[in-house]
Amino acid sequence: MKQSLSKNFDMKDMGDASYVINIKIHRDRPRGILGLSQETYINKILERFWMKDYSSSVAPIVKGDRFNLNQCPKNDFEKEQMENISYASVVRSLIYAQVCTRPDIVLAAEMLERYHSNPSIDH
Repeated sequence: MKQSLSKNFDMKDMGDASYVINIKIHRDRPRGILGLSQETYINKILERFWMKDYSSSVAPIVKGDRFNLNQCPKNDFEKEQMENISYASVVRSLIYAQVCTRPDIVLAAEMLERYHSNPSIDH
C-alpha cells in the first residue's frame, strides 16, 4: 500500500503509527495483538472538567440510577447552578470516546445526552 501511494503522492515513510486522532495504538506482533487506547484523551477530559480526582468505576451507571425530567432545573437558582457547567461539552466528549474506543459507556452517554437542553446537577 505504501509503495502504491508513494507513486502518486510525495510522502515519507515514518514507520508504524503510534497515535492517530488522540487514540494510542498498541501492537504486539508476535502475539497478534492490536489495541487502541484513549487514556490520554480521557485524562485530558477529566482535567478539563475538574474531575481528575474522582474515583473510577467499572460501570458508569449502576443498577438503580435514574434520570428523568423531574430532575431538570425548576427555578432560577437551579438554572444558575448549571450556567458554569459545560454540560454539552462533557456529553460530546463522552460520545467521542464511546464511538472510538469505549462502547461500554454508550448507555451512560445516551442517557445523559437526553438532557442536554436542560441539565441539572443530578445529570
